[in-house]
Amino acid sequence: MYGGNVKFSKDTLVIHNTLKIADESLFTYPDTAYAYYKEALNVSINVKSKKHEAYSLMKIGVYLDMKGNYKEALKYYFNAKTIYESISDENGITTSYLNIANSFSYLNSLDTSIEYYLKALEIFNKNKDKEGIANVNMGIGNLNYDQKNYTNAHKYYLKAFETYRELNDKKGILDCYINLGNAIGDQGNLDKAIIYYNKSIVLAKEINHMEALAINYLNMGDCYLLKEDFDKALKYANKSLEVAKKYNFSPLYNIIYSNISEVYLNLKDYKNTIKYAKKSLEFNEDIFWAFGEFSNYSFLSEAYVGLGDYKKAYENQKLFKKYSDSIYTSEKFEKVANLDTNFEIENQKKRIALLNENETIRKVELKNQKIISIILVLFILTFLVLIILLKKQSNARKKAYSLLSIQKEKAIESDQLKSSFLANMSHEIRTPMSAIMGFSSFLKDPELTDEKRDRFVDVINHSGERLMTIINDIIDISKIESNQLKVDIENVNVVKTLKEIIEIQKETNTILSTKNVNLKLNLPTTNNVFIKTDENRFTQIINNLINNASKFTENGFIEVGYVLNYYRDTSYVQFYVKDTGCGISEDKFEAIFNRFSQAGDKDFKTGNGLGLSICKGLMLKLGGEIWLKSKVGSGTTFYFTLPY
Repeated sequence: MYGGNVKFSKDTLVIHNTLKIADESLFTYPDTAYAYYKEALNVSINVKSKKHEAYSLMKIGVYLDMKGNYKEALKYYFNAKTIYESISDENGITTSYLNIANSFSYLNSLDTSIEYYLKALEIFNKNKDKEGIANVNMGIGNLNYDQKNYTNAHKYYLKAFETYRELNDKKGILDCYINLGNAIGDQGNLDKAIIYYNKSIVLAKEINHMEALAINYLNMGDCYLLKEDFDKALKYANKSLEVAKKYNFSPLYNIIYSNISEVYLNLKDYKNTIKYAKKSLEFNEDIFWAFGEFSNYSFLSEAYVGLGDYKKAYENQKLFKKYSDSIYTSEKFEKVANLDTNFEIENQKKRIALLNENETIRKVELKNQKIISIILVLFILTFLVLIILLKKQSNARKKAYSLLSIQKEKAIESDQLKSSFLANMSHEIRTPMSAIMGFSSFLKDPELTDEKRDRFVDVINHSGERLMTIINDIIDISKIESNQLKVDIENVNVVKTLKEIIEIQKETNTILSTKNVNLKLNLPTTNNVFIKTDENRFTQIINNLINNASKFTENGFIEVGYVLNYYRDTSYVQFYVKDTGCGISEDKFEAIFNRFSQAGDKDFKTGNGLGLSICKGLMLKLGGEIWLKSKVGSGTTFYFTLPY
């Protein structure tokens, strides 16, 4: 783009030089490159240089991809594509397609990713662009790798490698070395993978690609960890960390620290295991990788067991269970809980053995004290047993008192909630019934005008619908709790159904109509997405969450949307309903899904308090999960998943 004997204007020359510096810094000092790209973008917009504007947008997207912010990167790629299309820049369009496909691949939106790879490939084939075709082969190889089809991934990486080698494209060759090492290593051939990683290290240093160097050191460490050569594994992990810190490749910190923690765990250096697992978790929130933290909790749990801190081991094991799909059975929980007792018994055995050894010595030295020594040993043993029994009895008594106190508090709380619920339910039923009876009596008036008669009929219909909703909720919660609820599973068009729900809510939700709240729908793709579920119950869940949000949101917005996710051979759709309302304190997260409960025990909003309880029951029936994130004063987001 910047070669040849081209004459530049003053502004264009500034943009040209700024972009040149940014390109040279991208893989060594990415944050510095980002600042230059932003500066070039601003100047390009001011002087209306569309080509430079699109190029700057594209490179900012590449920077965001390097940082792991794939969703934000897509915005810049699509903006660049639009500009390239407006100026008929075919090379820019195909580059946009490739970058968009890569980002969707990182986000596990495989159908969309393949769509853009094929768009790019069509143009590359037409123009016989070998480099472009190699880039597509690399992308399709990555898609196969993400699906654990390592044989196909290896095939596409080799196709790309042959072309890059023919073109002497060192950056492309470097990427192929890394990817071939990954595909071969995951098939179990670690020695061959190490050969590829060594080649990439040499080439990364040659072309000054520091991020690739850090990644290769990390990959080498992984191989030696699997080979159980822990000294070399630690050496390469530390090399990776040194490069990542020097050039601020922050998205790598999480996995580097996690790998170092795992090495120390294998070396039984439990203090360092804990230190680096915690460091990894510190950086986890900045990473957009799904399920990125559960292994650290496993490392922490095992390290605390090694140090004899069984309470912390148990706490971290529970977190590991939460973030992984493994089943941590009650037998294993019992095993962890009993480790402390077993450890104490083992210490007692050692003390007894020591006493016996001392007794033998005393027998040799002082034969006349034999009987006294035996009695002393027996007395000590009896005393220890008595202390243990008394301690167990005391702990059991404390536990019983504690459980009794908890049960008493729960009973009082349940009674208060039921009283509040019954008072609220009485009001909810009485209000529409009073309207129905009152306005029905008005209809008897022979002098009533047609206009008033129609209005009274509308009030009666509205009150009847409200009363029917209350009755249906009571019936639904009864069916759920008695396991009598039936579901009708069918193919449901997610996009179509969500659009219909939003449209009907805007027309019929009387609470929203009285507030300054914008109800909106966020669709990640225009493609139709189908799930197997009960459409009526799915609609009921979304409506309940929107109605719940509308009660507690006075200003701002309520947003409904979804994302497609894939984890361990399982695809699922994660839906969400987000609001800018008053928020919920964390200690109420579980309680609000109980019957009779709302965010405040004594501050009931309009409604019967069953909506979220019904949602939770329906999710269990449909094979999904429901949870929330919230902060008081900052709004609430409810999430739920369904199989895809």
